[in-house]
Amino acid sequence: MKCLRPLLLLSIFGVSACSTTSNAPEPATLPVVTAKSNTKVDWKASLGGKTEYRFQPAFNGDLIAAVGGNNELALFERASGNQRWKIKIAQPIAGGVGISGGVIAVGSTNGDVLTYDLTGQAIWSAKVSSEVISAPVVSDDLVIVRSGDGKVSAFSADKGELKWIYQRPQPALLLRNYAPPVVADGVVYVGQAAGRLTAISIADGRVLWEAPVALPRGASELERVTDIVAPPVVRGDMVCAVAFQGRVACLGAKQGNLLWTREISSWTGLAIDGQNVYVTDAKGQINAFERTTGRSVWRQDLLANRLISAPAMLAGNILVGDLDGYIHVLNPEDGRFVGQLPTDGGRIYLAPQSDSSQAIVQTGKGSIYLLSTQ
Repeated sequence: MKCLRPLLLLSIFGVSACSTTSNAPEPATLPVVTAKSNTKVDWKASLGGKTEYRFQPAFNGDLIAAVGGNNELALFERASGNQRWKIKIAQPIAGGVGISGGVIAVGSTNGDVLTYDLTGQAIWSAKVSSEVISAPVVSDDLVIVRSGDGKVSAFSADKGELKWIYQRPQPALLLRNYAPPVVADGVVYVGQAAGRLTAISIADGRVLWEAPVALPRGASELERVTDIVAPPVVRGDMVCAVAFQGRVACLGAKQGNLLWTREISSWTGLAIDGQNVYVTDAKGQINAFERTTGRSVWRQDLLANRLISAPAMLAGNILVGDLDGYIHVLNPEDGRFVGQLPTDGGRIYLAPQSDSSQAIVQTGKGSIYLLSTQ
């Protein structure tokens, strides 16, 4: 039986049982947005079929790589949406894709890392210690992979040689984690179980610092789950992360010194611009905090319980997706709606991936949309 809840609780060795009934609150009615958005769909493509896995496409220059249901991997031309090629992978793929420097990487639920070149030909494969459901990261001539047991492994991008492994003890109960590591300025940032954020040297896997974003609280193991299951975000000399049943915290990127925290729970994630930090909380509300102080600026609650994705920034606006495949466009100054775009009706699980003046979105029905501003 599949679990339809937004989060799957699991131990290191297995997934917990799911109830046949749900006490989840009713989603808010879709807001009526009359403002004409300056965000538009440049093209749409289809890949695979309906899935509850959280596939994440990736930009690389004039190319976009994506994985879809039925274990399909494809490469698209960014300008036109034309599909250069599509291949079927023999292993079950559950997460996103990484692409850089002519290398495309995916991970399987069998614990294999698979790489391909820009023609779709296999390069190398390697084994990690458990399932891979987050997107591998290709950076600095490495393929960096987070496995389901919390380990982070780095392989040489050309030959697949293991360069380093990072691991720390894990609690007995943790959340299934689709968040990839984040690389910036030679540092790999990894959100961990129990609310820890770790900075690792990409060169040799040394831990540069580790800091608590949230501290476990409560009497039961379930109440004490405070995992970081969304990617941290780096902007300038600041890195921010948010934990489920915990807090959002912003820290100095170099030394991990705490700048500010605010109580909030999120399993989806956050975005940052020059003014604010934007967090989608566990209730589906979008919250804005002043970037330098953490002061609350505004909260948009009209999307409550619509399983809102993490926010993304596109040309000065905020984008979020919801359970019915709508893309909502918000003004970052006050959180008001300035646009709304329908897709194919499939849930948008993960934040749109934004690059310059464009963003890429993938739905649970396998449709991929490239967005831009007019």
